Amino acid sequence: MRMTASKIQEWVKEDGETPEWVAEQPEDTRKHLHGYWKTSIVDGKKDTVKNRATAVRQFTEWFDGDITEAETSDIDEWREELVLQDYGYRSVRQKIYALSTYYNWLQDREGFEKNPVDDVDVENYEKTKQDEHLDRQYVTKEEFEAMMDACEKTRERLVCRLFWDCGVRVGEAVEIKLNDIDRRNKSITFESGKTKKMEKDDERTVYYSQAMENILIEWLENGDRNSYLGSKGDYLICSREAEQMYPGSVSDIVRDVADRAGVLKEVYEDQSERTRYFPHPHAIRKSYGVYRTQRGMPIAYLSELMGHADIETTRDKYLKFRDDDIREADRRYRPTV
Repeated sequence: MRMTASKIQEWVKEDGETPEWVAEQPEDTRKHLHGYWKTSIVDGKKDTVKNRATAVRQFTEWFDGDITEAETSDIDEWREELVLQDYGYRSVRQKIYALSTYYNWLQDREGFEKNPVDDVDVENYEKTKQDEHLDRQYVTKEEFEAMMDACEKTRERLVCRLFWDCGVRVGEAVEIKLNDIDRRNKSITFESGKTKKMEKDDERTVYYSQAMENILIEWLENGDRNSYLGSKGDYLICSREAEQMYPGSVSDIVRDVADRAGVLKEVYEDQSERTRYFPHPHAIRKSYGVYRTQRGMPIAYLSELMGHADIETTRDKYLKFRDDDIREADRRYRPTV
């Protein structure tokens, strides 16, 4: 049994079928994993639970022995093996971090003295597979304009403009409800980030343009949204089958529009032999940060608008400029003396 989020939840709730790789672990370790999954389900979203399960399973299948006895050197070797298997550096880092949450849980709940992942160096594992094939990670103004021209339906224009104007994540976009939108102030306030904890600090407000407002008029007031069966629900983006659109379907819309616009690129095949494309919604979100920085927005404001926990995240992960961008900035700000 593969450890999908739903399978984990089923196992934890009903003590159902135990995955083979878990059953092979010592009894104490099986109990540890059960408790760890329970905590993950309570604290994390489905994608988080799935990613943690995948990382722990992969390490368990690679490691010859009880994973509670693993040392830093073992995880270093696993990290190197993942790179040799052609995983992207950032994917490797994410798997190491996911594994670390298991050992952190053991420290907090079971009194383990040390997390063996703490001394594993993945600080420089920033480069992604897309970095190897692309000269930039964001959508240019010309590409976005071509995409908007290629949109055939109001919902397509809404989806593309939402990422461009508001810099939201895909998961945030599908969670936006009609009552989150303040039409008077052209703003949207919603639960922010990758956590589902309902705290005031997790909310953020983003703002949109008149171009977006014009699309909202078509979508909400001129009846375009009503042509979808899901329009009776509360969510801004609905589908013909449901009141809330699945994140993958939103990504499909962006890819289809980019294909029609002639700007779609096949970048690489991942470990599951799935073709990865550019642009995707996250690339448009990155454009949100890049162009606001180019126009002089202070990074503290940008970090707040993008829903980052700290300024370093905004600077290090979202403001990757091309060489010609930097050259143009130097030319623009160079003193004339």
